[in-house]
Amino acid sequence: MAAASLAGEHDGLSTPADIEGSRAQLPPSTVFTQVPGAVHAFFGDYGPQAGDGEPTTDRAGAQQPIVAATARFVDGLDRP
Repeated sequence: MAAASLAGEHDGLSTPADIEGSRAQLPPSTVFTQVPGAVHAFFGDYGPQAGDGEPTTDRAGAQQPIVAATARFVDGLDRP
């Protein structure tokens, strides 16, 4: 099974510690990507979330690497 994990550096809801703790539940080939400066709310378009961290980048700056990592993952699934 192919899997990818994308997380924000300052995510206060799915914290870096939570992501690290999930490694054992995912395939060994899982690609982990931490988006510098990003918070939980940057992975959707629903506004700030209570308990989230403070971003050190803007939404556009975070979404570019989120989209790029997602595209790399999907592109890899498209090949035999």
